[in-house]
Amino acid sequence: MENLDQALESPEYEGIRVKKCTDGKYRWTYPMKMLKNLAPFYTVCKILGILGGIAFVATYIGPAFHGNFAEIGHDLKYWGIAVLVGLAIAFLSYLIVAAMYKGRYIVNFTMDENGLRHEQVEYQKKNARVIGGLVAGAGALTGNPVRVGQGMLVASHTSLTTDFSKVRSIKPIPKHATIKVNEPLAKNQVYTAPEDFDFVLDFIANHCPNAK
Repeated sequence: MENLDQALESPEYEGIRVKKCTDGKYRWTYPMKMLKNLAPFYTVCKILGILGGIAFVATYIGPAFHGNFAEIGHDLKYWGIAVLVGLAIAFLSYLIVAAMYKGRYIVNFTMDENGLRHEQVEYQKKNARVIGGLVAGAGALTGNPVRVGQGMLVASHTSLTTDFSKVRSIKPIPKHATIKVNEPLAKNQVYTAPEDFDFVLDFIANHCPNAK
């Protein structure tokens, strides 16, 4: 186990090719280079965008209903500044996380006819718990319950299981050997070696009957 941990932490580690195990499941480990593949950062930005959109609508639905569009127009510049600041903070946070992970997000994948499991390797889970604890602690000190919730989510969200029968869309990104597998309330990202990309994509597509 110690030798494996050392191999995972080594910058030369390139991952394990997809293998079919004796239990009939396919397994592989892949180190996604966080500064070359920004898919996780874009996902965070989309989530922040949705939350920001909800906050904007909730704030100005009253003035819009009463036709007070001048107030909305006046405040748009402040919302624009908030968006730019939020993006800058999100990107800086991503760089900090990438540094703690030594530039690579290393994931174990398990896949069969029913679904796929995406699980962060054990030694990086410890880093995730540290990051989550820091975010939650900062939220508690500033009286921000949202930050507390975010920290708890980061600390606990180190794995994700996808049920192929619930998948509604599949989006391949060949350039980064990444496959986005989307359920209505869950979005998974699958990383592979370029040599395994077509096989994994075809397998997922052939076992997701309801996917576009």
